[in-house]
Amino acid sequence: MNLQAEKLEVMRLVLDTDDKTILSEVKAIFKNRPKSKISKADAFYDGFREGIREVKSSVDGKTELKDAQTWLDELND
Repeated sequence: MNLQAEKLEVMRLVLDTDDKTILSEVKAIFKNRPKSKISKADAFYDGFREGIREVKSSVDGKTELKDAQTWLDELND
């Protein structure tokens, strides 16, 4: 069975059920699945971009960068 046929079959099964438990379990499968590699890469690059913005803001004199010990102390509080 090809992918499109599999999708259609699953959709039919979901649409035909009145069992809220099954519907909740199907939703949970999608909510709890691991992030894709693309999502993880996007999250990494978003954080990297934010760090670059903070450094640029510091260079421009708009903010003051914190040293590593200050960050660690804040995390431990």
